[in-house]
Amino acid sequence: MKKDQKRLKIIFFYLFFYLFFTVFINKSKGKKMAKAKKATKAKAKPAAVKAKEAPAAKTTKAKGPMTKAQIVDHLATKLGTTKKMSATFLNELTQLAYSNAKKDFTIPGLGKVFTTRTKRRNGRNPATGEKMVIPAKSKVKFRVSKALQDAVYPPKK
Repeated sequence: MKKDQKRLKIIFFYLFFYLFFTVFINKSKGKKMAKAKKATKAKAKPAAVKAKEAPAAKTTKAKGPMTKAQIVDHLATKLGTTKKMSATFLNELTQLAYSNAKKDFTIPGLGKVFTTRTKRRNGRNPATGEKMVIPAKSKVKFRVSKALQDAVYPPKK
């Protein structure tokens, strides 16, 4: 049970970060772009400052998996909110997924979290070699959406 919860937490942190990034960041980019255009018409110097900030956004990609603190920090800086507010959002989204995991929980553009029931089956104890019955149990699974699959691994032409 604890391993499943840990796996769920890891999956959801990455999924919700992506969801939050794609939905909310794209909306805020449009607003920021409009403000930047107004500023560039008035003065040429703010446009140069904006250009210098763009490479900093590229360096936010970590070589390894991002931690929760890094995700919260990234969301806070991108959206202009506090870290506490970003952490609250992430925690609330995680709790929502936990409460709906028994049903199908779909995250548009990312995938679907669902539970499956495995059948009782015969098996062998690898240490002793004796036959044993493996009981039926529920498993939590995640199916990646086609959009995410194509974003990570572009289809061949």
